[in-house]
Amino acid sequence: MNWMRWIILVLLLGSIGVSAYYYDAVPEYMATHWNAAGEADGYMEKGVGMFLMPGAMLVLLVFFYLIPHIDPLKENIKKFDRYYEGFIFLFTFFLAYIHFLSVAWNIGYSFEINRFTAPVLGILFIYLGVLCGKSKQNWFIGIRTPWTLSSERVWERTHNIAKDVFIGLGALWLVVGFIMPGYILYLVGLLIVSAVILFVDSYFEYKRELAGERAEKVGKEILKGEIVEAAPMKTKAGKKSAAKKKAAGKKKAPKKKPQKKKKASAKPTKKASKKKK
Repeated sequence: MNWMRWIILVLLLGSIGVSAYYYDAVPEYMATHWNAAGEADGYMEKGVGMFLMPGAMLVLLVFFYLIPHIDPLKENIKKFDRYYEGFIFLFTFFLAYIHFLSVAWNIGYSFEINRFTAPVLGILFIYLGVLCGKSKQNWFIGIRTPWTLSSERVWERTHNIAKDVFIGLGALWLVVGFIMPGYILYLVGLLIVSAVILFVDSYFEYKRELAGERAEKVGKEILKGEIVEAAPMKTKAGKKSAAKKKAAGKKKAPKKKPQKKKKASAKPTKKASKKKK
């Protein structure tokens, strides 16, 4: 077990421990959701709310570590497993961090929760961009559209674009989200628009690839036909026969005049006249 897995285990157990320790200090109905202005607008019974996040962390961790074993393209995941492990670590840290902030807010600490979540969310998106740039074709991780899964080249191109998009959004979230937390809603809108653009772009890129393959196939067939037609010219005998055919085609054979039939002579021959006598 590497050091990241040890920290992930500590974060999971720490989240459960915090929930158990502060359970009595939290009101019966605790705040679990905050709007863009940082105001609590969603509540939950503390028996569920205090252990919902640790439970979600456990389920997601099991799923994340199961993916490399069940993916039909598991060999491709091995090619970027170090970056995938880093994503699991950061995502677990993010969930634990949100849980600690939630518990702190519910036991009486006063702070603008969006201002503290935005920087960590920005870092997570920046790393998502890095992960997209390193990812290889698979069924679970990345921009998985019918067209990226059908073409390795389309996958590579779409994820190179996604890398720049997510790093840019993460940097924006890191700065704007902390300074002006009320603008988080606009950043979410940008994220949705970016996802739609990546989806549509992968479709058109796949269509361009198909058109290119068809053109290449037609070109090969034409070239193959020319080679087959020109093949007899490669030998001396082929050159001579081709030259003769060409010359015969240029010179037209003269038309033969129809021969006139000779009329039978009416005069009897000498032998025939002697027999009569």
